[in-house]
Amino acid sequence: MSEKGKQRDTEEQAILEIRDVSVAYDGLVAVNGVSFCVRRGDIIAIIGPNGAGKTTLLKLITGLLRPSGGEIWLKQQRVDRVAPHRIASLGVTQVFQDIQLFSNMSVVENVMAGCHVWTGASFLSTGLRLPHSRAEERNISDTALRKLSLVGLGQKAFYSPSSLSWGEQKRVGLARALAAGADLLLLDEPYGGLIAEEIGKLSQLLLELQHRGITILMVEQLTDVVLDIANQVVVLRYGEKIADGTAAEIQGNEQVIATYLGNGPLEGDER
Repeated sequence: MSEKGKQRDTEEQAILEIRDVSVAYDGLVAVNGVSFCVRRGDIIAIIGPNGAGKTTLLKLITGLLRPSGGEIWLKQQRVDRVAPHRIASLGVTQVFQDIQLFSNMSVVENVMAGCHVWTGASFLSTGLRLPHSRAEERNISDTALRKLSLVGLGQKAFYSPSSLSWGEQKRVGLARALAAGADLLLLDEPYGGLIAEEIGKLSQLLLELQHRGITILMVEQLTDVVLDIANQVVVLRYGEKIADGTAAEIQGNEQVIATYLGNGPLEGDER
């Protein structure tokens, strides 16, 4: 297949396209001319040292920041000038590095809060306990319980969030994002602060979500972990993309080794 044919095939499969995107803060360029495609159903990892522009890129995708140049396309719709709530309604949900659960609510109630994106009952119908409102409440509760079971926390639905480990709290955050109807999950350092056992459980969960058709785009510092599960790896340095490919391609990329990893092999690469 020709290069143009390969590019066209990739774009047809893409759920998200970043096209020559740039943004600057007070004259400081945080992201500079970055382009890549996210194929539907893949796990994509964005890696790079601190200050590389990784988290800024997530903010651009969710609409929290607007690019100064370039375009962002989601499901064949241009969204770089679209409000964050409209982007969320298209199936994009971000799970932040610092999971902030409501301490005065149970675990399942925290997950139910994620359903606000698609709920339709009005304040009046809810207050009057009209039949449509009651049916929707049951649907919300059932959805939250299913998502908690999916992330392995069904037995702790009515616990207080404070009783959970950090890894479990992160999984509650994932369940809440899934309850919102996300088919593109944006994860900001999902492995941060996890112990070895929790890291393994999270990797297995992300692979299960991928198997269920969820596309995952994550920013992560633990390169050895994400290289084991990512279909595609994008490497940033000083706001610019220096490499984009499979884990094997990234591990053998001379520019990545020279500019991001020093003179040694990629962290965790013993293969």
